[in-house]
Amino acid sequence: MKQAYEMTYTHKTDERTSVRLIPYDSIYQDQYRKLYNSCYHEMREALGIRPYDFIQDDSFFDEGMDEVYILVEDGELIGSVALKGNEIDDLLVAIKHQGKGYGKQILLWALGKINSDNIILHVAEWNARAVRLYKSVGFEVTKTIEIK
Repeated sequence: MKQAYEMTYTHKTDERTSVRLIPYDSIYQDQYRKLYNSCYHEMREALGIRPYDFIQDDSFFDEGMDEVYILVEDGELIGSVALKGNEIDDLLVAIKHQGKGYGKQILLWALGKINSDNIILHVAEWNARAVRLYKSVGFEVTKTIEIK
């Protein structure tokens, strides 16, 4: 059975982040499309969720991009995160930059930006690295959801 977790963060961390994210800017649209599709392709294929490359055309960018923050270094999009109220969504790090601590730094930035006592996120059980990351900063699994 394919599952996802709802995870909840209920306490403040003392860890600080050294990164600064900026609101999404459409000048990064092509880079964001590549980032999003490359980060989710393998998972969507493994879970049988079509289309594997979710962003097919520019209509994706018509709504909700005001919730997206991006990490850019020297003109290159390194990662991003969407903040939807008290929910962290679509935390992405470019594949070539994964394993370098950017994911944790973006997560810590998001926690500070939301600054709430009850922050949630959803993650596929398949994405074990992300589950470990979230647990390492204090998220706990509060619900298991079947992926259909």
